[in-house]
Amino acid sequence: MSILRFTTRIAFIGLACVSFCATANAQCPGEAPAGSPCAPRVVAGQRGTHTVVMDVTNAIGGFQMACGFNVGRAVWFEVTPDVSGQLTFTTCHPSTSFDTVIQPWKSSGDCEFPVRLDDLCVDDSETATCDNGCQAFGGNVSFAVVAGETYLFEVGSYNDNAAQCALCLGINVTLCGADPTPPVAMLASPASFSCGCDVVQIVGTAMDSDDGLRNYTLEYRPASGGPWTFIADSTTQAVNAVLADWNTTSMAQGYYFLRLTAKNGCGQVDTDTQVVWLDGSFDTLTLGSPAPNGVYAGLICFDGTASDNLCFDRYTLGYRPTGGGAYSPIDGGVFNTSVINNPLGTWDSTSAPDGRYEVKLTGLTACGNSAELVHNVVVDNTPPTVFINAPLSCDYVDGVVQIVGTALDANIAAWTLQVAGGNLDGWRTLNSGTSSVTNAVLANWDTSSLPACAYVLRLIASDSAVRNCTTTRQRTEHYVTVNVGSCGDFDVDDDGDVDLFDFSAFQGEFVGPLP
Repeated sequence: MSILRFTTRIAFIGLACVSFCATANAQCPGEAPAGSPCAPRVVAGQRGTHTVVMDVTNAIGGFQMACGFNVGRAVWFEVTPDVSGQLTFTTCHPSTSFDTVIQPWKSSGDCEFPVRLDDLCVDDSETATCDNGCQAFGGNVSFAVVAGETYLFEVGSYNDNAAQCALCLGINVTLCGADPTPPVAMLASPASFSCGCDVVQIVGTAMDSDDGLRNYTLEYRPASGGPWTFIADSTTQAVNAVLADWNTTSMAQGYYFLRLTAKNGCGQVDTDTQVVWLDGSFDTLTLGSPAPNGVYAGLICFDGTASDNLCFDRYTLGYRPTGGGAYSPIDGGVFNTSVINNPLGTWDSTSAPDGRYEVKLTGLTACGNSAELVHNVVVDNTPPTVFINAPLSCDYVDGVVQIVGTALDANIAAWTLQVAGGNLDGWRTLNSGTSSVTNAVLANWDTSSLPACAYVLRLIASDSAVRNCTTTRQRTEHYVTVNVGSCGDFDVDDDGDVDLFDFSAFQGEFVGPLP
């Protein structure tokens, strides 16, 4: 850097004593201005950050600076570092309200003749942090210093505060040691994209082995955006330790950014950020099968979704008779793997009596949040009852034959009466229905056009129960064989059936040897 040593005394603009006789501005809760390099505001030279707030309303002009324009209202600060390292002087401070110019100097031993450090003069540092309002900016200057040397900082207002800003000045002086490494900020728990419940314990590291930890801060904000919200802070170093307990009980479910910021004694900063999911409910629970009010038999398949984003713990299946009581487990009852649009479990309903039941699917998160679905179903493991009461098997019939029978089921779907035989090509339907019938006329069968022959009557009934998770329904059949037309009466003894007694009588009618 270029250094200009003044060999002649530079006069102050105005009276030096004014800086010591000034009355503080009521709007600036700061110290009175230190307006002379011979009576500067002394700032501690220990490692760390040191802050001063000063009211410069009544400050006067100062020494000529190497930058800026028509600089006025100058005040002075002095720092003698205890250690060699990096020194940062900044007017980017919440209390600073005007456009500042910073000129660093080095002491020559004579306060009236300091050495100006031209290359370090700073007018503006135009960043958001340094925006002091009133269309003004503060400044930052940072450079290497030597332990025991004395450094001076002259701060003035650009163009003698022609913008007529409030003249309040806040400065930070930060001194780092010879090894100005940043602190360490590291979040260990919760892990990124982990599940957060109610009160989240935050574990991590916030430390600096060189210059000491000034403080750490924990904050959060929604992943969708918005300002950071304070959780906790501390000035105590922590190594893989509990940093804070984050109470999230009143927060909406969703993704959040969690940020740890560690700052050392030199003002250096390190941050670590994790994405956390805060749980508020069990997310997705659907039950496609069994359907509400469906009728089932045998194995009943449960199909649907039991899934939660990052916080899934388990789902359960159970059943009970409609009307109350405890739920009995289905297929073991507890399942620890989430399911999306796939089988959830199977219930062998043959272990339960026929009747109406409630089946329940429950989902639970690791945070204890739950959701449930209940479907009412009918268990019907009893197949339909079918019977042809008349005519009887082996009867001889002709003309119009009244067929009487039963097709009965609590959940009947359909029944069909059919005939086959003679000159018929396969089964021919005589009648059908969808309601139960008991010992009633099923059909009037006109046999007058049929050739004399044996015929088979078949009564089929099926119910509506979904059986074994397939499209197969429970079905019962009953068959009766009859003779259409007269082929002779073989019931010789008229006892209602044809047996060996009838055959013996028939045989007795023949005499002589057989051909």
